[in-house]
Amino acid sequence: MNKRIRMTAIAVVLAAASAGAMAADQGAFFVNGNLGQSHYHDRGFNGGNTDTSGAVRFGYDWNTNAWSYGVEGGYVDLGKATGTVYTPYGTAGFNVKTSGWLLGGNGKYRFANHMFVSARLGWFHSTFDASVPGAGSQSFSGNGGYAGVGVGYDFNQHFSLGAGYDTYHGRATVFGTKSKESIGVYSAFAEYRF
Repeated sequence: MNKRIRMTAIAVVLAAASAGAMAADQGAFFVNGNLGQSHYHDRGFNGGNTDTSGAVRFGYDWNTNAWSYGVEGGYVDLGKATGTVYTPYGTAGFNVKTSGWLLGGNGKYRFANHMFVSARLGWFHSTFDASVPGAGSQSFSGNGGYAGVGVGYDFNQHFSLGAGYDTYHGRATVFGTKSKESIGVYSAFAEYRF
């Protein structure tokens, strides 16, 4: 029992110290934009599985010395991929465009030379817009996740540039069948904090 009381007391002290550190440096709101190239990992996209991708994120980061951590939300457009579908009447081309809303957390470690490493993880509400030219189109959506890592440079307390890799795991129910798609993105990013 005494061990539990001690552990509870230590947890309370650490929480108070953490709150004090947060009070000393409240952090900042940020907007972050990414532009890069997506790669659909599904072998079914034999006509083209890379495209231009873009994302915008908004959020808030708390700073504690060299570390910062925060919450983010935003929207990503992962471009489209093309392939061939086989039907009883022969083959037909198709394309799928993926986009969706993001909500997650992030963290950074800043070095003394203004360089930093970052990571993010969160929820991805994906929408697949599928179309077969001449036959029509339809949208499917579901909930998946995303994760990413990056490196960058802080030019000052407000502005950073960097590069990163993110992977998005899209999910959807397509005509009663659960479908998933893994899409990787290499991108450059700019971030403004205010």
